[in-house]
Amino acid sequence: MPDSTSTPTCHEAGVTTGTGRGAATSHTVVIVRHALALPKKTWTGEDAARPLTAHGIRQAAAFATVVTRGLAIRQVLTSPTLRCEQTVAPLAEARGLPLRRSAVLGVDGSTEALLDLLTSDEADGSVLCTHGERIGDLFRAWQARGWRGWPGADGRTRKGDAWLLRGQPALDATVEYLATPDHRDHHPGPARSF
Repeated sequence: MPDSTSTPTCHEAGVTTGTGRGAATSHTVVIVRHALALPKKTWTGEDAARPLTAHGIRQAAAFATVVTRGLAIRQVLTSPTLRCEQTVAPLAEARGLPLRRSAVLGVDGSTEALLDLLTSDEADGSVLCTHGERIGDLFRAWQARGWRGWPGADGRTRKGDAWLLRGQPALDATVEYLATPDHRDHHPGPARSF
């Protein structure tokens, strides 16, 4: 269970920081939840083809230009759903990087495979776009393993926002919440359940 030192705090750049300050930063991964998509209940097509709303497109643009500014990014991996692809496409284009689809990041992907990806050397310098429930699964598995850097929250992530992992979770990680400009004052913070 996180102690009072793990409560997120706000920074000028819209970043909230979790525990593990001072950790090594040789391994850096950004995990983003897709931006706001059309509602499931009004979408009549296949869920994988559900696109972003106009607001979600603005969130994706802000993620590419504001939220990830100053971060060294060498690859962009995404769930093979349109809403995830649209969330990170502006970032991939701005950085001149290909957009790589990965079933591991999909709604039905394996949590173990996601943990393996997150901690792999291949993931260093990556942005991983996935779904809210996958981020929740990841944080529950993280906590169950007793990994360091537990961010003092349950993994709840607003659409279009992200988590920045620096270091290795089993050793020396720090975790920071990266909010899009429209969410900076409304980080979901610690919560008991989804």
